[in-house]
Amino acid sequence: MPFAKHETFHIREGWLSKGMTAIKGAEEKGELPTIFLDKDAPEKLGIGRNMVRSLRFWMQATGLAEERLEDRKRTQRLTSFGEQVWAHDRYLEDDVTLWLIHYHLVCSQTQATTWYWFFNHFSPVTFDENECLDALGQWVIIMQPEQKVAESSQKKDVDCLLRTYLPDERRHTPENLMESPLARLGILAKLNDGPKGRYRWERLLPGHLDPLVLLYVLLDRQAHSEITQVSLGQVLREPMNAGRVLNLTTVVLTDLLAELNRDYPDLQVQFVRTAGLDQLSLPEVAPHDVLTHYYTR
Repeated sequence: MPFAKHETFHIREGWLSKGMTAIKGAEEKGELPTIFLDKDAPEKLGIGRNMVRSLRFWMQATGLAEERLEDRKRTQRLTSFGEQVWAHDRYLEDDVTLWLIHYHLVCSQTQATTWYWFFNHFSPVTFDENECLDALGQWVIIMQPEQKVAESSQKKDVDCLLRTYLPDERRHTPENLMESPLARLGILAKLNDGPKGRYRWERLLPGHLDPLVLLYVLLDRQAHSEITQVSLGQVLREPMNAGRVLNLTTVVLTDLLAELNRDYPDLQVQFVRTAGLDQLSLPEVAPHDVLTHYYTR
């Protein structure tokens, strides 16, 4: 269970694009992409050394890159998802890209423990930072009773998570490079000011999400199984499934599926009643192909 690997820096506007550019730039020169561990990385990337370490973490936690050992050197290469983002939306201008980065981030159990916990196991509609910290601490004790995690590390994670999704209140210009691009998704909102401010999970409204994002998540969760059917209950309540990571109600989920079936007849998801349970029968298509379909429309 790793904590505080972000060096207290949340994802900044332009960072992920900078990371992808550095990786692809090395590849185009025929070099190993070791940029995040190179001594001159701060000069090449234009950010401080601690920020370089943070960006190294965020590239992996968001599912855009993965680390490998090549020629006895630690490298980063873009994942299949990262390659598609690089090819079609390298500056993260499309909200569909941001939703899928959010999905990969909150499913990153081995990199971003607190993000995984927050979206998959923490469920109050409103909360303050202390409530969040207490609940996270209890969950860590239950899941890893032998692991001692400093409360300060957990607090750094919670602070960073809030900055990942909340708009920067200090913004004075239309383009704020300090703000996280994921703040554009409107997932969290602050209810009041002060040191004990409360926060709210915002319910996703119909029309705010392309249904292909939902299909991508459904297919990705089933990618390691030969079963193409999933129960409605699993979709809504299972960790890392669409209901949890996108904060969907049954009504919004149903509306999104109806929109998907209307607008993408070749990618339809069918409702099936089996043994008294509502099941979703998924199309036989890979998540990668769904994203390709969206970007090349």
